[in-house]
Amino acid sequence: MPSAPSGSSMWSSTLRVAWVVILALGSAPAAAQAPNTIARDRLPAELAQLTDDEVARIARMSPLPALAADPTNRHADSAAAAEFGHRLFFEPRLSPKGVSCATCHDPVRYFTDGKPLAQGIGLSTRNAPTVVDAARRRWVGWDGKFDSLWSQALSPIEHPAEMGGSRDAVLALVKEDATLREGYERAFGPFPGTPDDGTLTNILKALGAYQRRIVSGTAPIDRFVAALEGVEAPAGSAGLDALGPAARRGLAIFVSKGGCYQCHRGPSFTDEEFHALGLAGANGKVAEDPARLAAIDFLQRNPMNSAGPFSDAPASPKASMVRGLRRTGELFGQFRTPPLRGVALTAPYMHDGRFATLADVVRFYDTLEGASPVGHHGESVLVPLELGEAGRADLVAFLEALTPAKSDEAEWWTNPPEPSLRTHPAPPGR
Repeated sequence: MPSAPSGSSMWSSTLRVAWVVILALGSAPAAAQAPNTIARDRLPAELAQLTDDEVARIARMSPLPALAADPTNRHADSAAAAEFGHRLFFEPRLSPKGVSCATCHDPVRYFTDGKPLAQGIGLSTRNAPTVVDAARRRWVGWDGKFDSLWSQALSPIEHPAEMGGSRDAVLALVKEDATLREGYERAFGPFPGTPDDGTLTNILKALGAYQRRIVSGTAPIDRFVAALEGVEAPAGSAGLDALGPAARRGLAIFVSKGGCYQCHRGPSFTDEEFHALGLAGANGKVAEDPARLAAIDFLQRNPMNSAGPFSDAPASPKASMVRGLRRTGELFGQFRTPPLRGVALTAPYMHDGRFATLADVVRFYDTLEGASPVGHHGESVLVPLELGEAGRADLVAFLEALTPAKSDEAEWWTNPPEPSLRTHPAPPGR
């Protein structure tokens, strides 16, 4: 959580490009320019010293907006496709070793696996990020190697260290298993006698449709912001008491001297961009993982990207953005800013799971102990915060207040019973 930058240090070429991209998508700037809706006379004592700009940052933390459409997947909001994808997500037969998507993205662990590095058939080099609210992300994966949930779904299935399966085996399983075949046909029509890449793409888009259902519910921060804005709280809710004194002090740090808001802003607490934090690599010195630098090459070559032949919107703004991505040396070692809703449930932390607790993460930002030497692709805005033990504890208390409830559709958070499919009308044309 970087401290505020001085002068023009924040406006590196990378961030200027990121701002252009945001403008092209027509999303984040509108939220960034939203007026402050919190009257100063409602502020509790812990927030009374904040400036108007800092108070406005709090107003922009809630509520979460409606989920944006995914035009690249015309089945994204199909209930039948989501139910088929639900079954596939928990299906161990997608892997010859019995590894399912839920192995690394376990609902009991907020759709993570609780391990420093994801463990499938083999050991990954990255921590398993949560699937909760993944449909809100501009890029998927720590390095943004994918531009949609459906395009990401094939990679873990085929990766030898993850599920170790193959596309042919997936097609054969769906064709031969009566329940899975019925699920496919309810969503997409008759299963073809000779399945092809289009059939495979439908299966992947069903997995994407399911993951769009994994969304978070209301968190204490939402109730707190609503109370600050004068919104009448539902009976039995905490209102301003949704955040205790320590969490309020942590919130003040977050939006002011901590500078956390620079990268963790808005209702998802992320700028949706990529940064190199100066974390030392396995060699104890500079980072060795190229991250975003290599991901752009992969993304643009992937025929299942938003601009590719399997996209349902190859002329969409997202497709144009994918075509326009450019590699620069600054991208080396940059990882996506993770969202912070639910962060208390997703330990361990960082792309390589190096920090076991939130207290460890906050201590790193507070001291920058263990950071790489200056000049090795680290963020120039990072300086020690020097919050001290009490300030660090307050910041952790605030981060814990970002823990949401499950969404109202909690059935999506469980392994579907057998048979898993509900009744839906057949798609047109059958």
